[in-house]
Amino acid sequence: MPRVPEAPHSALRRSLLLGGASGLALGSLSLSPNAFAQSQSETIQDAYVPRVKHALLIGNRDYPNRKDIAPAHKNVTDLKDVLEYYEFKVKDYVDLDAVAMMRVLAEFSAQLRSVSEQGLPGSLAVVFYFCGHGFQSAGRNYLVPAGVDPSSEKALSSSLRLTEDILIALPQTYPGISIALIDACRTDPFIRKGVDEFNQIAAPEGTLVFFATRAGRPALAPISADRNTFFVGALKDTLKNANGVTPIDDLFRIAALECQARVKAEFDKVKLTILPQFPESSANLRGRFVIRNRQLEIDYQGRRKKGAVIPGEILSKMEQRWQAIQLVLRPARLIRLCEDFERDFPSSEFSQQIRVTITGAQQALESQRSARLSGDLFEESAGDKDYRDDLVKALRGDKDSARRIALAYREGTSGVAANPRRTEQWLRFAAELGNGIASWELSEIYNQGEQVGEAARFEKKALDLGYRPPPRLGTRGY
Repeated sequence: MPRVPEAPHSALRRSLLLGGASGLALGSLSLSPNAFAQSQSETIQDAYVPRVKHALLIGNRDYPNRKDIAPAHKNVTDLKDVLEYYEFKVKDYVDLDAVAMMRVLAEFSAQLRSVSEQGLPGSLAVVFYFCGHGFQSAGRNYLVPAGVDPSSEKALSSSLRLTEDILIALPQTYPGISIALIDACRTDPFIRKGVDEFNQIAAPEGTLVFFATRAGRPALAPISADRNTFFVGALKDTLKNANGVTPIDDLFRIAALECQARVKAEFDKVKLTILPQFPESSANLRGRFVIRNRQLEIDYQGRRKKGAVIPGEILSKMEQRWQAIQLVLRPARLIRLCEDFERDFPSSEFSQQIRVTITGAQQALESQRSARLSGDLFEESAGDKDYRDDLVKALRGDKDSARRIALAYREGTSGVAANPRRTEQWLRFAAELGNGIASWELSEIYNQGEQVGEAARFEKKALDLGYRPPPRLGTRGY
């Protein structure tokens, strides 16, 4: 994780310095009055409110050769405060070597598996956070233990692999939610011949991985121990301002935009034109998850009671409009309805979701046009509950949901029949949304169909998006 430069002349340094200060819920969550006494989450219209919450935080500041990450300890302290506000049981550690990291992961995993076996689906939320040096090599993400130089030959053998060592340790009690927050670089310090082995990842089922930066890019940190990294600074402020209604994946989208804005502001101060850091997520969730504490639950119930109507009476005008938005399956219309809602109901409890929905729908609309797809594609009456859930998310800019729809059509699952044409269309849409894996899969389809130009275009796009395709066999003819 490099530090931000103090002046343009230091831009070539690997570790740089900077001083100074620096979509949406699928319906309302109606919980019973004794919800907090229950051992499982309530689920209304695909929304879960986990009651059992655990977190493991690791902040590695101590690295050799002047590669310390000054904000690491403060990040852990501040993120712990926020998570405890949401009633997570937090275990936090700093400056762990490889053996210690593996030990605390094993202990945490064993504890969680014991807890998850006692609960019901949706009742458990888990957060893993790592701040420290990281890198990618041969398509894998690595987290560097304290005391190891990330540029040394020892780093590859001493570091933990994100997928094989970290994500596998998190419980996959579906549809519970496991969240991995990775505040580390995703560059490759071992490049010797100019070939980047970067890969986007597909998150395991029930998991959301939120990276501080995109594949192939550094994560930036101020030099001051009194400041947070830009990623955690944006994330903690977003969570502090959450109202208990906005789903967690939408909050992460807000944090990503805020992180990008903060990095750009810092760069503008020192007149740098480097591309700003932009966090990236990979999710494989069904339904939406809302994180609340006791007070937010009381506030939520109070708002419901204040606007309550007698049984059988129609919903309030605002809630009717909000429910109508959930049914829209065309990005352009979704944007219009959200803008009208924001105008007519400013500062409502749905304001955060409205802003995120507009941003995601704008991206979806641009992607639809770039992929040259008809809006009719989105309104097919097909699919099971999982398919419809992915459809709603995809039309709000979720690249992973769009790819899952493509896979459903390829394999004939999720209540739809196998359809090669639909597979191609949804892969194009996912690729335009920024899914490098989908772009590469699309290039494979075009190669098999001897559409060489399209195959080359989407393979290049996959590389640009940070996905490194596996090597092809010479016997396949391309």
